[in-house]
Amino acid sequence: MLLNIANPTRKLLNTLCYNCRLAALSKCYLSDSLDSKYTEEQKEKILQVINDSDTLSSYDISKVKLKKISQYRSSNGQIQTLSDVEYIEGFSEKSSKKLFTSILNGVPAEKKVSNKIKGQILHPNLSESVVKECERVLSVYVTVNSVCWTLIDKDNYGVLEWEYFSIDYPDGKRLQITDLLSIAWRVTQQLPTADIYVMKAEATTLRAAGSDPNNPKVMAVNLQKSQMISMIVALINARSLDMTLSGDHKNEENILEHKVYFLRPTLPYRLYGTLVGNERVSTDQTVDMLLRDLNERSSNNSHAYVSERLQNMFRSQKDLQKDMLGHCLLLSLTFMDLCVYKNQAKIAKLMKKRED
Repeated sequence: MLLNIANPTRKLLNTLCYNCRLAALSKCYLSDSLDSKYTEEQKEKILQVINDSDTLSSYDISKVKLKKISQYRSSNGQIQTLSDVEYIEGFSEKSSKKLFTSILNGVPAEKKVSNKIKGQILHPNLSESVVKECERVLSVYVTVNSVCWTLIDKDNYGVLEWEYFSIDYPDGKRLQITDLLSIAWRVTQQLPTADIYVMKAEATTLRAAGSDPNNPKVMAVNLQKSQMISMIVALINARSLDMTLSGDHKNEENILEHKVYFLRPTLPYRLYGTLVGNERVSTDQTVDMLLRDLNERSSNNSHAYVSERLQNMFRSQKDLQKDMLGHCLLLSLTFMDLCVYKNQAKIAKLMKKRED
C-alpha cells in the first residue's frame, strides 16, 4: 500500500525535476542566443551601465525592474554576462533586448523625462522640428494693468529685448469688447516677431482666489483679462501666419497653426522659489540675485545672458514694474530650460520638488 502511494509521488517529483531541467535548458539556450547578438564592445557597454544604478536609472527601465536588478546584485554581486539578466525576475528576452537597445542607442531617460514634463506642462505639444528650426522665442506675460515680454536668441541663449508695456484703464469706465480689442491691437503692434511665442496658462474659471471666490468685481476683471489675452493670442497667430483680420487668406488645409504655447504658471515659481504655499511673492529680489550670474555667456547654453544695459533697465524700474518684468523673465527662462534646451539640472530640480 505504501509502495503504491510512493510511486505516484516519485513520478510527480521526476516530472517536476524534468520540467525544471527543461526550463533551465530553455533559459540557457535563449540567453546564449541573446548573448551572441552583441559584439564584445557592445556587451562591455551594456554591462557597465547595468552595474551602475545611478546610470541605469536614466535608461528605458521601470522602477520595479531597476529594484530587481539592484536586489540581484546585492545577492550575487555584479552582473557578469548578458545572460544573467534573464535570470532576474521580471526580465524576458524581449524586455532585456529593449533595455539593451536603449543603452546602445544612448537614449537615456533624461529625454523620456523631458518628454513627460513637456506633455504635462506645455500646451499644445512642442515638436522637435519646431525647436530645431526656431531662432527666436518671445515670452509674453499679461496682467490686468500691463504686458511684459522677453525676446531670446535661441542659438546663444541671450536676452535681446526685455520690455514693460503699461495698460491704462479709464476711471469708472467699463471696457467694451472694442476697447479691449484696441488695447490688444496696440500691444501686439509693440511685440517683436519670433518663431515661438510663450505665455503662462491661465485659469479655466473666472472665480476669484481667496475667501470670496464669487466676488463679482474680481470676476469681471478676470473676464476682461481673459478676453484680452484671447485677442492677443489671435492677433499673434494671425500676424505670424501672414493672415488678414478679415480672414481672407487661409492656408491650404484651412487649419490654424498655433504659434503660441502655454506653460503651466506654477513652474517658474517652483523653480525659482517665488511661491510660498499657494501665495505668490515678489520676484524682484530673486531676479536681482539671478542677474548677477547671467552677465556672461554660456558656451553650452546652461544659462541665459542678460546684457548690462538690460540689467540696469530692470534695476531702474519701480517695484511693480520690476515684479512684472521679473515674472516675465522667469517664465521665459523656465520655458527655454525645460522645453528647448532640456536642462537636466532644472528638470531634476523640478522633479524633486514634485516628489517632495
